[in-house]
Amino acid sequence: MKGLPAYPVALAAALDVAAGPGSTHARSPAEAVGDVLAEDLRADRDLPPFDRAQMDGYAVRSGDLGVVEAWPVAAVVPAGGVATTPVPPQACVKIATGAPVPPELDAVIPHEESDRNDPVRFRVDSVTPGRAIHPRGADARAGDVVCPAGTIVGPPHVALAAAVGVSTLTVRRRPRVTVLTSGDEVVGPDDPVAAHQIRNSNGPMLLTLLARVGAEPMTNVHVRDEGSETNDAVQRALAASDLVITVGGVSAGERDHFPDAFAAAGVTMVVRGAAIQPGKPVMVGRVGGDGAIVVALPGNPVSALACACLFAWPIVRRWSGADPRLPWLATRLAAPVKPNPRRTAFRPTRIEPDGRVTVPAWAGSGDLTHTAGTHGLVELPMQDAEVTPGTPVRFLPWP
Repeated sequence: MKGLPAYPVALAAALDVAAGPGSTHARSPAEAVGDVLAEDLRADRDLPPFDRAQMDGYAVRSGDLGVVEAWPVAAVVPAGGVATTPVPPQACVKIATGAPVPPELDAVIPHEESDRNDPVRFRVDSVTPGRAIHPRGADARAGDVVCPAGTIVGPPHVALAAAVGVSTLTVRRRPRVTVLTSGDEVVGPDDPVAAHQIRNSNGPMLLTLLARVGAEPMTNVHVRDEGSETNDAVQRALAASDLVITVGGVSAGERDHFPDAFAAAGVTMVVRGAAIQPGKPVMVGRVGGDGAIVVALPGNPVSALACACLFAWPIVRRWSGADPRLPWLATRLAAPVKPNPRRTAFRPTRIEPDGRVTVPAWAGSGDLTHTAGTHGLVELPMQDAEVTPGTPVRFLPWP
């Protein structure tokens, strides 16, 4: 694997072949959480639909301040109510937060700046027009796009859909994913385990991760280190899925059968390794121009987790029509860490109370114990020297 591409180059090649078919379906906003909007969401009316009081108090004409000493209260307007008659000059309206401000009034004075009597006296001599009023249409005008296609639906978007009177959203179909794990030494989590065997932690981990990033995980199939069994499993997975994630069996060993199975199935590989640690042997390909996508991950659990975040996550977003860029955050190291002089390193990392990150001591790519106490991945530059505290780094939270 000489001359391996850097992570951004490898990811760009993977995303170039990751577009989905654009098929859609309708779901309620609550059901659509985690899905990708296929159509713009538009305001059906101005938001807010009226000049809205932002605090409890008294709505006034700002120009009357300093002229009137005691203000008659012409009306009381609760949230959900309206003033039914025009407000006379040099009078005010007692108003609740969220209530419509009568059109002839242009400011709200909070209760705390009054004696709360009727007539009411204020403890201020002037007020700026528009004070404590959320103007009609300040958030959006009728017909405006309030949530564009490509947005990943979350709780705020569910609230926004309700606010604009939308009870059904058109969203992209999620990619169906099969996870193929491999290895004669691997047994199921519930199976009897011998001293020389390990339990399948990759399958459950990846199914969970893929569901969280917007895929529709179908099943985890485990295959033995045998060529024909691997070929059959790959063929079936490609036929049933939009995305196939394989784990292990991608190096150059005699028992690594996935590369031959991919070739036999007509998978064209666009990524054959990357200059990253962990994850050097990662592979990405696709059957034809619109067939199933393959992401082949290394077998060690931390390597599989890191590469799934670095490659499978943005591929799922791209397939679904979302922005494939991941939510990297800028932060700084809290403690020194040794990088890799030949590859960009991605390490499981803990966030400290001050927002900086620490790479905990760990025992390599099979160390799930320490990884379980981390919050995401930190990207470390390719260099010989130790990366010192305070160095700016990128941090990717776990999905």
